[in-house]
Amino acid sequence: MATTTKAKKTKPPKPSARKDNPVNVEYEKKAKELVKYAMSQRSADWEALANNLNALGVEITPRGLENKISRGGFSAAFALQCMEALEINLAALPR
Repeated sequence: MATTTKAKKTKPPKPSARKDNPVNVEYEKKAKELVKYAMSQRSADWEALANNLNALGVEITPRGLENKISRGGFSAAFALQCMEALEINLAALPR
C-alpha cells in the first residue's frame, strides 16, 4: 500500500500592530498636526470643537476629543468632520 503524506501547512504571518509601521506613524502625526493647526486658525479649544462636532451629530466630549486627537489614530472621515466643525473648506468637493 502506498501512503501519502500531507504537505505541512505554513502558519500565517503574525499580525503586526498598525502603530509599528513607520509610514502609519508619520501620517498619524500629520493628521494630528492638521487638526491642531486648524483649531489654532479658528482660535478653537477642545470644548469649542467638541460642541461644534456634537452639533454635527458626532457625539464626543472635550476630553474624549483631546484623547482621540493626541493618539492620532482617527479616520479620515473624523478629520473631515473636524474641518467642517471648524468651518474649514479643504476643497470644493462636489455633493
